Amino acid sequence: MSTLEGRAEESLWPVVEHVVRTHGLAGLAVGVVQDGKVALARGFGTRDVRTGAPVTPETLFHVASVSKTFVAAAVVGTEPALDLDAPVVRWLPDLTLADGRQEEVTLRHLLTHTSGIPDVVDYGWHDPQLGDDALDVLVRGLSAVRLTTAPGTQFAYCNLGYEVLGHALATLRGTTFEAAMTDLVLDPAGMHHSTFLRADVAPDLAAAPHVGVPLVVPGDAYPYTRRHAPSSTLHSSVADLSLWMVATLDDRAAARRWQPEADVGDPPWDEAVGLGWFLGTYRGERTVGHSGADPGFGSRLVLVPERRTGVVVLANSNTVPTSAVLRAVLDTVLDLPQHAAGTDEPHLGALLPPITVPLGQALAGSGTAAAVDVYHRLTSAVPPTVDDDDECFADGVWGAIELHRPDLVRPLLDVWTAVRPGSSQAWAMTGWAHLVDGDTGPAAELLQRGLDLDAGNEDAATLLRGLV
Repeated sequence: MSTLEGRAEESLWPVVEHVVRTHGLAGLAVGVVQDGKVALARGFGTRDVRTGAPVTPETLFHVASVSKTFVAAAVVGTEPALDLDAPVVRWLPDLTLADGRQEEVTLRHLLTHTSGIPDVVDYGWHDPQLGDDALDVLVRGLSAVRLTTAPGTQFAYCNLGYEVLGHALATLRGTTFEAAMTDLVLDPAGMHHSTFLRADVAPDLAAAPHVGVPLVVPGDAYPYTRRHAPSSTLHSSVADLSLWMVATLDDRAAARRWQPEADVGDPPWDEAVGLGWFLGTYRGERTVGHSGADPGFGSRLVLVPERRTGVVVLANSNTVPTSAVLRAVLDTVLDLPQHAAGTDEPHLGALLPPITVPLGQALAGSGTAAAVDVYHRLTSAVPPTVDDDDECFADGVWGAIELHRPDLVRPLLDVWTAVRPGSSQAWAMTGWAHLVDGDTGPAAELLQRGLDLDAGNEDAATLLRGLV
């Protein structure tokens, strides 16, 4: 039987390198655990297009929502054990909600995204709060928030719930959230280079965020603020996260976090949610994992407990097909034929590059009119040579807008609305760009146009409600 390393060198790494080259990506890193041991770690591309510095297994990425698995481990693993069904006000007695229902919300509800607390709309990356009191101020601000559903009745992904969990943990420990996570989880796992504090990330290891098309590093803009540390701000590498996967697979208590608590209904990875982990089935194997996406970064980590196997993929742009990369790696680790495993997504080797790559080249060289011409030429080709789905455009623009840097993607937004005037998503994204620039009149008009085209566009509806 061939070895994992041999299979990777022969058929996996060349495909990943091809995708990095043809999809206009910055960099990515892959880590693999097999039979409970670190087996592979590899970097591709660059951690910063301005310098060309290579990605290595030690490169530190902002891992976004993968951070939540660490918070769950800290909360569930605290000694003496916390009563997960007790109201969170036991640890945060000053917590209040506008509807007075704070005593209905338990730790379990927060861990499983069933608390009924509405999610964050604007993360405030453009206005980072860096003080030790950032979480306390955020949680006190919940006094203006009402529950949207009865706690425990409905799954609705909620970053804000993890900020509450992180603040409760810090309060219990009598320290900052970041210090608590280092003591409780990072150091015991041997993850000595990983940190929830961006200031502690060594510059010579840091991956820069890349947004827009063509990719750019957005200056001083970065997805970091301590008010969202528990949900989002772990910085780690595939080397350290491989140690985390080993520690988690060896932790008998982890099975408690992997019991289904609520249905999610998004196969293959997210069929249900446990305590901080999403549960799925991939090619007949039970999986547990988490994904993450913040401006300029993407991540996905999946464990196959019965095989004592795990894969982590980290990227420093939002245009990287992290799920397809993960599937290709997992198929290689499990020594299975490469195919799409019953999903609508093509396998990594069959992915067409996004149309935004040649559009970005045209925008950089000749402007909007030339990019529109390129779009029409490429979309008329038979067979197709690019992926022209709306999601390709969305991946290219949302990160810059969320960082409050829509100037970086206005040309691509102009192309998108010109070539796809019937796209609800195109108008909604353009409206969002106007909104963060303070142009509320045009923003409302464009968001309404998006809703008129698709009444189910929840992002447009949420932003528009905020303007009323």
